[in-house]
Amino acid sequence: MKTDRIEVQVGELLRNRGMRLAVAESCTGGLISHRITNVPGSSVYYLGGVTSYANEVKIRILGVRPETLERHGAVSRETVLEMARGVRRLLNADVSIAISGIAGPDGGTPEKPVGLTWIGLSAADGTEDAWRYIWPGDRLQVKEQSAEQALKLLAAYLAGDLSAAAHPEQPGWQKIGRVSARFEAEGRVTPQEFEWQGEKYRVESTGRQWQDELGSHVLVMVPSRQVYELLYHAGEQTWYLKMPAEQARRA
Repeated sequence: MKTDRIEVQVGELLRNRGMRLAVAESCTGGLISHRITNVPGSSVYYLGGVTSYANEVKIRILGVRPETLERHGAVSRETVLEMARGVRRLLNADVSIAISGIAGPDGGTPEKPVGLTWIGLSAADGTEDAWRYIWPGDRLQVKEQSAEQALKLLAAYLAGDLSAAAHPEQPGWQKIGRVSARFEAEGRVTPQEFEWQGEKYRVESTGRQWQDELGSHVLVMVPSRQVYELLYHAGEQTWYLKMPAEQARRA
């Protein structure tokens, strides 16, 4: 087995910190647990997992509230956080990871498309967060990408740098100052004003908006007719800016 695989890193970090892990999975169907237990000696730090594919299992075993599922759905920030808390308490773990998503090919809606996945983390030290992704590809690819990212988030938490797991690493992104935005249902974000390089910019209109593993992207036009790409990273609650490539070449 290659020692650079993320599940090996997770195991080493858990072992070094003397921590034990529990997992709650829905759309990945046990893939995260499978990868963790592929590592020899994982019984030292891995307590077990719950594959809560059906909502009744989420409710009966993990303690997810029926009203949470009714109001937000199985694929939501609220549900994965309750899943993560539930499995951590159930198995008396130090940290837990939970995942729920729409692997496809069916089951998607305009508000919750195929590929949409929420990953939640809960730790005994009070750390809790959840991250939203929309993965490309077929059913198996969605599951594989989801499991990989869940393990990366877990490794980042154990290494003490949780924000690094989904920080935009592509060139051209700049962290920007205060952003006024309207957060709408199902994750849609509409920026209204932002600060960049010491100046305030009013958003005159918004264009295409999409989701990927980095977060929520939206094209905005300011009164000078310049177009910028803004990125909201929900995990960090941080905004980034990048000019579209064609405009950057003219700048």
